[in-house]
Amino acid sequence: MKSVRLKTRTMNETLFYHVIAIAMHGDYGTIKKHHAPTSDWEATYHGLKEKGIPLADPQQEFERLEKLGIQLILASQDGYPEWLRHIPHPPFGIYVRGNLVAISANPLTLAIVGTRRASGDGKKIARDFSRELAAADFTIASGLAFGIDAAAHEGCLDGGGITVAALAGGLDGIYPQSNALLAQKILAHDGALISEYPPGERPFGYRFIERNRIISGIARGVLIVEAPESSGALATARYAAEQNRDLFVVHGPVTTMNFKGSHALIRQGAELVTSPDEILEAYDVVKRERTTARTRGETREEILILKALETISTPADVDKLVAMTKLEPRIVNRSLSFLILRGIVKETESGYTI
Repeated sequence: MKSVRLKTRTMNETLFYHVIAIAMHGDYGTIKKHHAPTSDWEATYHGLKEKGIPLADPQQEFERLEKLGIQLILASQDGYPEWLRHIPHPPFGIYVRGNLVAISANPLTLAIVGTRRASGDGKKIARDFSRELAAADFTIASGLAFGIDAAAHEGCLDGGGITVAALAGGLDGIYPQSNALLAQKILAHDGALISEYPPGERPFGYRFIERNRIISGIARGVLIVEAPESSGALATARYAAEQNRDLFVVHGPVTTMNFKGSHALIRQGAELVTSPDEILEAYDVVKRERTTARTRGETREEILILKALETISTPADVDKLVAMTKLEPRIVNRSLSFLILRGIVKETESGYTI
């Protein structure tokens, strides 16, 4: 499978300069904690300045991120997705809106991608797979594009799951704009929007290909749905191969051009799947066991608490559940009370458990 060439210098420079500026802001609190001496950042910052390279003012940039509700997580920091840390050409850092715990804490993250010009059948396949996998506690990653990407995000939300969208531009804007409402739904349901580009950066064409390595990089596997020969999803598939990720492909009618790239991937050794159950089987996930707690939760808050308890498999106190679910303490306490009354959760000396 042919490798993908990146504009590595172009890709990294903008973010690198921004990281330098942000790191120079004393309140950011990451320099000493993550063993990067302040003097090294200062030397780099002032060295670049002397060369005439325009750098943003650190304090202004930090304040701008705060106002936009965007967090910058450096590769040296806790919270940076572990899967992403080890890919070729990992970002110096990633910008985040929302809850990145969705991928940093869940080993079952699957990327679902395909053509923007998807058929009705292709979008239904993506939505159905995503919904079933989300119901089995998978986090779904995609690119918020038209077609298969949007269907994957929607299916995950329909299944009560958490989804993450990787963008090809700054997080202060959504492209395509018509998917802005979908982006809001992702954030409202504890998902996240991520990008390696600072706010204000436009989604130039080559950045979509660069972005695709992040979609595969944050996932354990990639599912390709409806990819023609020229689809950007094929670049994601090649990244997945370079990153040693699992690659699954849905086949389609041999007379349909939209599946020509998909069929080529199958011939090259990608795993053919015809139902979500085959992916669950590949990861030894028993759907009935993993969906039991979700179906017993009657509210979104109860479902989040039950998912958290399932994830850690050990008793947890209220503070731990607040940290994992991002819910207010009073909401957690109230939901726990109802779950205890219904016999779903029990309180022990060590905390709460299913």
